[in-house]
Amino acid sequence: MNVELLSTDGEEAQVRVDGRVYSVPYAIHGSTVSFHFDGEIYFVEVEDKSARGRARRQRDHSMEAPMPGVVLRILVKQGDVVAKGAPLLILEAMKMEHQLTAPREGTIASINCREGELVQPGVELVTLEVSS
Repeated sequence: MNVELLSTDGEEAQVRVDGRVYSVPYAIHGSTVSFHFDGEIYFVEVEDKSARGRARRQRDHSMEAPMPGVVLRILVKQGDVVAKGAPLLILEAMKMEHQLTAPREGTIASINCREGELVQPGVELVTLEVSS
């Protein structure tokens, strides 16, 4: 999948994924823009606000908060076996609900948050043990 950050404006970033443009909520941490798309978290290093950048996909087996938000609902429990794309939890951020999904098939190794908890970007919410 080819993912490119086109711009950030207000509460949404414009990203191009395989030639199609989408608007997604984003968070900025220094010179890094992060956003959640199709069950994956992407990080883009930018030199200035007008810079374009290529997204790099997060490659670990955890699900981190892509932006500050409140955990509304946890949809799985430790030990659950999940398929790629399975909903894991609902995060409320930027006045919108964001469903975090499993980036791959696996078993829920741990849940590191509680419903109602305020979480910051980069906080590991769910750890997924990859099936062999």
